[in-house]
Amino acid sequence: MSQILNFKNIALSHIDFGDFSYSLSPELDIVPDESLTESISRHGILHPPIVRETTPDFYIIVSGRKRLLALKALDTESACGCLVIYRHVPELDVFSLLLEEIQLARKLTTIEKAIFLQKITAITDEKHIIRDFLPRLGLAPAPFSITHTIRLFDLEDPIRRSLHHGTLSETVAYDFILLSPQDRKALFEIITSLRLSFSFQKKLLNICRELASRANMSIAALLDNDEVQGILHHQDANPPQKTKNLMLWLSRKHMPRSSQAAEEFRHFIAAMQLPKNISVAHTPFFEDDSMILSITFSNRKSLQDAWEKIRHAAYGNDN
Repeated sequence: MSQILNFKNIALSHIDFGDFSYSLSPELDIVPDESLTESISRHGILHPPIVRETTPDFYIIVSGRKRLLALKALDTESACGCLVIYRHVPELDVFSLLLEEIQLARKLTTIEKAIFLQKITAITDEKHIIRDFLPRLGLAPAPFSITHTIRLFDLEDPIRRSLHHGTLSETVAYDFILLSPQDRKALFEIITSLRLSFSFQKKLLNICRELASRANMSIAALLDNDEVQGILHHQDANPPQKTKNLMLWLSRKHMPRSSQAAEEFRHFIAAMQLPKNISVAHTPFFEDDSMILSITFSNRKSLQDAWEKIRHAAYGNDN
């Protein structure tokens, strides 16, 4: 590695901050964390960025953009000690080093993997990628892994950003690829506005896809409904309440008989006015009319004291 990297003090004015050739982030408007800026203000950059020489005494960033931006914000005239990759180093070796540098600190996000694969497919063949890079990325060593991952670029930029930041489920993101842009937009707006968990994201997608297929309409048209919009824009409801009401509305549309049975069951239980230590459960999807009564006792003696009455009620005079 000593033949590839050499330490050098470089003036910030000799670094091209507008070149993103080696950036794996889907965001170009990177803003350094306040804590990072404060750390650099106190002690300077402790972990040298990596840059690549493009012309004599001029460089582009390979890694460490945030650190360099933080230093630049503090003093545009300053210099920084950097690890330099010189021009004779093959491009693929630069990307290999970049991957090593990131993975020493953390795992790549799915979008970063997609960006990495997109960039190296332009400079090397498929066999090389499958053999040398897919295992390092934690992907199955097969051509499908390349095409499947790169297909994330079919998604719109806000969706890719959400996946990158971990607010959109990776499974849902891949399902989004199969939808129209309008359907993706309608679902994504709900997911972000209600801040849905991954499980609710998947449930929302599955129910909407099935309902839209049944009605022979788009998901966007399904959700462009006065009742749905009323739920989503209710001024007095918070996101969890809106989520509950939306999923209830969708469930009623998805399984009307089961929803009706559930509603009748809720009224039945409410009318019984059960104490807190007693609950009643129905069979899954109301497959039959049987019910399960559960009673919580504070201790063994409480159970023993009540058992004779329970046994008598359950078996009558048979025991």
